[in-house]
Amino acid sequence: MNSEMAPSAQIPASIEVERKFVPGPDVEKKLCTLGAVLLEELTFRDSYYDSPDLLLTLNDNWLRRREDSWELKHPPQKGARGLKGAATQYMELTSEDDIICRVSEELGVPCPINIESFGLNEFASFVTRRRRFLLPLAEHSNTKVVVDLDEADFGFAVGEVEVLVKTQEEIESAFQKVEEICRQLGVFRETPVQGKVSTFLQMNCADHFRKLVEAHVI
Repeated sequence: MNSEMAPSAQIPASIEVERKFVPGPDVEKKLCTLGAVLLEELTFRDSYYDSPDLLLTLNDNWLRRREDSWELKHPPQKGARGLKGAATQYMELTSEDDIICRVSEELGVPCPINIESFGLNEFASFVTRRRRFLLPLAEHSNTKVVVDLDEADFGFAVGEVEVLVKTQEEIESAFQKVEEICRQLGVFRETPVQGKVSTFLQMNCADHFRKLVEAHVI
């Protein structure tokens, strides 16, 4: 954290602070013990895109089409990495205009009329079945904690504890919160747990995966 940053310094979009975990057979029972409620069950397809020279993902920018909507995740600070220890921090863009501006900046090309006009390649596509839980608010806290339990159609399951924050000053406490929840669920690990995309790449696109490891993205 930068102690010289003004306390009111705002970031224009929410920052997702997440910690992935390997879900055991009793994780839902433990969630219920913590008072969590099942918010929704979803099934969706994610397709991920990059340039032929992998400029987006090698700079930790993750462009995907979730069903019919485009989304882009990137680190809050330019040139940084989203992975911090065993947790991650990313901003998510959902406006196509904002996504186009960011992608054009990363690729060093003029802004086209739409995302498809970048001519990017699909490098991963899979279906996820998700069960999303909301934990009760802690006393004197407005911080919502969401837990997702995901099963991908290529035989991989992963859980995520997620907290959304608005300012850089809140990030450290969010890291502590997701770690605390992982400990309460009995799934805490000191080292990072791979997510769906990195596992898909390891299984299907070994060269891409190797380059991301060498770039310290994953």
